[in-house]
Amino acid sequence: MGALRLFFALSVLLGHISIALPISDIYAVQGFFIISGFYMSLILNEKYPTSKDNFVFYKKRFLRLLPTYWLLTLFAIIISWCYYHIGVTCPTYFFDFKHFPSNASFSTIIFIILSNFFAIGQDFALFLGISPESGNIFFSAYPYDIDYPLGRYMFLTVAWSIGAEFTFYIIAPFILRGKNRIVFILVLLSALSNFFTNYYGLNNNNWRFRFFPSILIFFLSGYYAYWIFNKIRNRLIPFQYRLPILFVLLLLLSVFLNIQFPYIVHELFLLAYGTVSVPVLFCMFKKDRLDREIGEVSYPLYLIHPLFIGVNELVGFNSRFFIVFFSLVGAYICFKFFITPLEKIRNRVGYSSR
Repeated sequence: MGALRLFFALSVLLGHISIALPISDIYAVQGFFIISGFYMSLILNEKYPTSKDNFVFYKKRFLRLLPTYWLLTLFAIIISWCYYHIGVTCPTYFFDFKHFPSNASFSTIIFIILSNFFAIGQDFALFLGISPESGNIFFSAYPYDIDYPLGRYMFLTVAWSIGAEFTFYIIAPFILRGKNRIVFILVLLSALSNFFTNYYGLNNNNWRFRFFPSILIFFLSGYYAYWIFNKIRNRLIPFQYRLPILFVLLLLLSVFLNIQFPYIVHELFLLAYGTVSVPVLFCMFKKDRLDREIGEVSYPLYLIHPLFIGVNELVGFNSRFFIVFFSLVGAYICFKFFITPLEKIRNRVGYSSR
């Protein structure tokens, strides 16, 4: 399934440089959520099946994602500071030092520090702003229409999805361990959240694709993908059919999501596609080391590509090839020389995050 994860990461990268192929970056992030729901269902039901395991689960999930996030956030801070130093407004992927409100309250600064450090709450920050009068945080349905949207004060703003992941991790142990009724109810509530926000005109990208109650349905579809996996886990697919099946599945996804349908049709298709294709791909490639390593590159690629977008603008290259090439190279270097050694250290001390 690593190839699918890399496919989604590349789609996000290309979407952020205005190349809407192979699929929209928004749909790619939702695809990541489905995969995350599948993996968390698998881990919680087969590796950490009791409530006594919750602390270990939390520890290992946070250790899995945070070190790489911290490393790349450090580079994002450096790039943001360079933009500030030369007096230019930085791209929206970085902390906007130039327009930070001077009267920000103590509680606002604490929230910004904690959400940047732990990533938790960065998805909620997309619905908040900083009052120019009091410096306090306030709710805004359309934060990018106000002077100081809180989302502009995240050091690496693409990490809002990591914040959503962490929110899901927090509730996952209480809903994914074989609790079919709870999952079904939450799926219905998430579908209703999508309906009502759209009905009342809250249909911009934040509300459609980043509001946690609405995107929860994608995480939970991963639970049903795990249910399907349990039905087919012992069925072997001949090796010679694996790559053709992978190609057909990726082609189907690319073609359908680029046909001009209403977004709700695309959403329903993605939910059905992820629920069925994820367990099939996992069965085919779960023992394939190369596929696993390809998938591991997707996380640093997702976080690192804004850095090269920033550098590209900062030095005036204006080259999409520069962004794509160095994002891929940088992601591989991060995986090979940071993530892999870190995993080996964790294995030696008994803190493996897998």
